[in-house]
Amino acid sequence: MNIDQQLLLAYKNQGDIQSLGKLYNEYMELVYGLCMKYLKNKADSEDAVMGIYELVSEKLKTQEVDNFKSWLYVVTKNYCLDKLRKKKRNLTKEKELYFMQSATFFHPDEVNESENQFKLLEECIEKLPDTQRKMIQLFYYHKISYQQIVEKEQMTWNMVRSKIQNGRRNLKQCIEANG
Repeated sequence: MNIDQQLLLAYKNQGDIQSLGKLYNEYMELVYGLCMKYLKNKADSEDAVMGIYELVSEKLKTQEVDNFKSWLYVVTKNYCLDKLRKKKRNLTKEKELYFMQSATFFHPDEVNESENQFKLLEECIEKLPDTQRKMIQLFYYHKISYQQIVEKEQMTWNMVRSKIQNGRRNLKQCIEANG
C-alpha cells in the first residue's frame, strides 16, 4: 500500500482531515496547473484549488478511489469545465439583459412622444412576421416573462429570445425607414 492509499484510508476510515490535507498538498501544484490551463486566470485558479479541496473532501466520503492522482485530475478538469460553463452562461445572460435594457436599442415602452409615433409603431408591429409580432406583444404589452412565454408557446428559451431580439431590430429598422 503506497502513501497515497494510506492517507486516503486514514481520511475515509477515521475522518482524519490532516491526512487529506497532506494527500491534497502533494498534488496541489498539479491541480493549480490544470486550473490555470482551463481558467487562464491566477485568482480564479487559486479559488478553484480551494473549491476543489472542499469538493474532494465531500466526494471522498462516498466514492471509492483506487488511484488518487488520476481521480483528482478528472475531478479538477470537471470542476474547471463546470466553472467555464457557468461563466459562459452568466456572460450570455448579462449580455441579454444589457441588450434588453440598453438605451441604444429600440424599446417599445420608450415610444410615447406623439400619437404619430405610436401609430407608426403599431403599423411596424403589424408588418413583423407572425411569431416575432406575437413574442413582442407578449413580452412588452402583456408583460409576460421569457420563461412564461417558453412554457405558453412551447418554444425554447433561446428561440423566444431570438424572436424578440429580431422583432426589436426589425421594428427599429421600420421606424427609422418610415419616421
